Amino acid sequence: MLLLDISIICHSQKLLINPGFEYWDKINKPSGWTHAENCLKDSTLINSGTYSCLHTGGTTTTSDLGQTIPVAAGKAYTLSFYYRTGNPSTGNGSRIWCYWKDASGNSITDPSTDAIIRPSKYLKSDIWDQFSICITAPAQAAGFYFEVRTNSNSMMYWDDFVFEETIATGNNENTESIPEIYPNPAYDYLTIINIEDFQCIDILNITGTKVWSSRISGEQSILIPVSGFTDGVYIIRIISSGRLITRKFIKNVF
Repeated sequence: MLLLDISIICHSQKLLINPGFEYWDKINKPSGWTHAENCLKDSTLINSGTYSCLHTGGTTTTSDLGQTIPVAAGKAYTLSFYYRTGNPSTGNGSRIWCYWKDASGNSITDPSTDAIIRPSKYLKSDIWDQFSICITAPAQAAGFYFEVRTNSNSMMYWDDFVFEETIATGNNENTESIPEIYPNPAYDYLTIINIEDFQCIDILNITGTKVWSSRISGEQSILIPVSGFTDGVYIIRIISSGRLITRKFIKNVF
C-alpha cells in the first residue's frame, strides 16, 4: 500500500499586511495593499471581522489587488483566502495572479509552481468559499508578489487572506492526536481516524480547488465517498484552532 504522510504546522505569524481588511487609509484604499484598483470598504458581506474588500472589475479591463511579501528560498508557504462573487451571473469572476521575485525585484520562472500561482481557472461562488494552496519558494526567491485579479464585468468580495510559512514535521514530534487515512490509493471511500481534536476537513485537488468539505465536532472518524472524484492526487486539510494537518492521497480506479 502506498502511503503519503505529511504533517504541516503553520506559523502564527501573518506575513501579509492587513489580511482581513480591517484597516483602511481611505474608503477605497486598504492599508498595506500597495496595488488596489477599484476596491471599496464593505461591511454588508463579510466572512469575519468588521469589513471585507469589495473588488470590481472594469467594463473591459481587470482590477488588481496585491502586495509583495518577503520569503526565503526553499521554505514552504500556505496561501489561503475567502471569496464571494457579488454578481455570479455576469463576468468570469476572479483568479490569483502571482509571481516569485528575486532580491532585485525581478520575476522568477518556476515550472513547479507557475501553473498553481497563475492558474487558468476562475473563482466564482455565490457563497463564501475558501481557496488554499501550499507552495515552496524556488531558488533565488526573496519575495512573493501576491495578487488577486477581478475580471471585467465581475464583482468579488475578499476576506481573511493568509500567507504563512509552514514546517513539515515527523509524527513522533507531535504528542497531539495524529489523523490517519486509509486506504491509499482509494477508490470508493476514504476513512480518516483520530480527528476528535479537529473542527474541519477539506479536500483539494492538486491545483488548490476545494472539491469536498465538512465540519466535524468530536467525531473520532469519518467516511468520505470519493468514487466520483477524478483520478489523481488530492490534498486533505484537517483543521483546528492553531493547527493544520495535511495528508495526500491518490484517487485511483483499480
